[in-house]
Amino acid sequence: MDQKTKNILIKTALFIVSISFGWYLVKSGILLNLIATVIPYKFIAEFIAGVLYTSFLTSPISLAMLLVIAQESNPIMIALIGGLGAACGDLLIIKLFRDNKSDVLSVTRQLQLHKIDTILKKFHLEFLIPLIGAAIIASPFPDEIGLLMLGVSKLTYVRIAKISFVLNSAGILLIVTPINLLS
Repeated sequence: MDQKTKNILIKTALFIVSISFGWYLVKSGILLNLIATVIPYKFIAEFIAGVLYTSFLTSPISLAMLLVIAQESNPIMIALIGGLGAACGDLLIIKLFRDNKSDVLSVTRQLQLHKIDTILKKFHLEFLIPLIGAAIIASPFPDEIGLLMLGVSKLTYVRIAKISFVLNSAGILLIVTPINLLS
């Protein structure tokens, strides 16, 4: 088995473990008890859910937290505070990426973004790249890919924070509003 296949298997296994852990937290009531403990400081749980919303491995846990929090809280407040947490998480990711430029090149090669870019340019659809990147950031998918697609290496930290806050807040709002309405 080559190294690329091993990496995919390891990442898939970690993601399945993360989903299982998130499911366990919800079903066992541990997450509900933990959030009930911090009810006077619910904004902390919302902020932490936002930070966890940005990463591949922690997004299932974040979604579990948002599911529990959304049942009793204002969706707009959850989205704003969670968006702030997600923006902080994205800034941390960007800081790590900018410090390790070789990792960015490695991820870009692994995802074969240059092939996607070439195909879109061939059909004069290159304007879709930032839109796809924005959609990825707003979703619970890993923000790292969306940030790469937006070309964040050219943006200042303030612009990254603004873009991340708006997109992640919108994504969180789209998740928590239906849950709040149905509970």
